[in-house]
Amino acid sequence: MAKLTDRQRKKIIVERADGVTIRALARKYKVSDTTIRRTLASDPKTAQKVAQKKEENTAAILAYMESKKTDVCEILDKLLEAVKDEERIAKTPMNQLATTLGILIDKFTGNEQPPKPPADSQNNLLDAIINSTKEDVPTDDIPELQQTAKPGDDMVEPPEV
Repeated sequence: MAKLTDRQRKKIIVERADGVTIRALARKYKVSDTTIRRTLASDPKTAQKVAQKKEENTAAILAYMESKKTDVCEILDKLLEAVKDEERIAKTPMNQLATTLGILIDKFTGNEQPPKPPADSQNNLLDAIINSTKEDVPTDDIPELQQTAKPGDDMVEPPEV
């Protein structure tokens, strides 16, 4: 494995701060992931630089998305109108309709929290199951549940074939 020069180490730190992955850096410099991690760990400010760069990138992406909000809304309006077209729906394969429906549901309900049931009904299903097992249900007429051994027998003999 190649030994890194000081110049390469500095480049690795800068590139990592710019968002290049550790694996990509390892491939580029023909060293192991561990060597890259050690190089990054040798600079105490690397983690801070990477975090700062991520925050800057996130802010830039959010600003870009905000600048395109009107365009995106116009596109969505057109697509929603197209989705309401009866002829188009009739011609569209079922899997595409299902995908479209799933996307619409995900996007329009993605930020909503499911309604919380009242506190007294949170365990309805569990209560129903528990209560249903309290009843004595006669099983004598169900062949699958009939005992093949008499009470007190230690073993059940296999049926003759």
